Amino acid sequence: MITLDQQNTIGLYLDSKKLSSKLHSEIKDHFILQISNLMEDKGYSFQEAFLATKVSWKNELEMVKADFFSFKRIARIEREILHQRFRKMTLISFVFAGASFVLYHINPDFFITLQILLTGIWFLLLLYNFIRRSLKFSSYISMSFHPLLVRNMFLGLAMFSFGYYFTRDYWETIDLQVTKFFFMYSLVIQFQLLYFNSRRVNVLL
Repeated sequence: MITLDQQNTIGLYLDSKKLSSKLHSEIKDHFILQISNLMEDKGYSFQEAFLATKVSWKNELEMVKADFFSFKRIARIEREILHQRFRKMTLISFVFAGASFVLYHINPDFFITLQILLTGIWFLLLLYNFIRRSLKFSSYISMSFHPLLVRNMFLGLAMFSFGYYFTRDYWETIDLQVTKFFFMYSLVIQFQLLYFNSRRVNVLL
């Protein structure tokens, strides 16, 4: 039987891994169950069972870089979940930006209206996060250097450089269109970052 003090010891260890609250709770339950089984089935003391459990979770809880474009370090298991979330966010942003790009060629006026509307929603969501104090100003500043946005910036620079070098005569014509695509992509990424942050879901803010 795991005592309350022993549960606190487990919790303090997992706190050092900087896990999101949901993942922290799930892994803590696994730790308690695994330690309890070792104590009951093999007669281990709590410290022996706790050490054996930590060793079995060593790979999943190893602290690694959150992303190639990030200096933050998080547990490996958290990074895997985070990257799955990032892939979905990237896909949603790419599809939305692509659809907006097509819309721009069909109805430029409606595209401008959509830009204004999304920018307004983004501002309200930002304000909501500040009012709830779920987003610090320092986190808002660091959001500009979020890995998803930094990737977008490098991809944009590469495309602009490539496009200008090989299609210099036509680049002035398509420059504005490409800029609009990357603007919409960046806006939707920020929209999702703020939304998930308001729901207290880890998105590396």
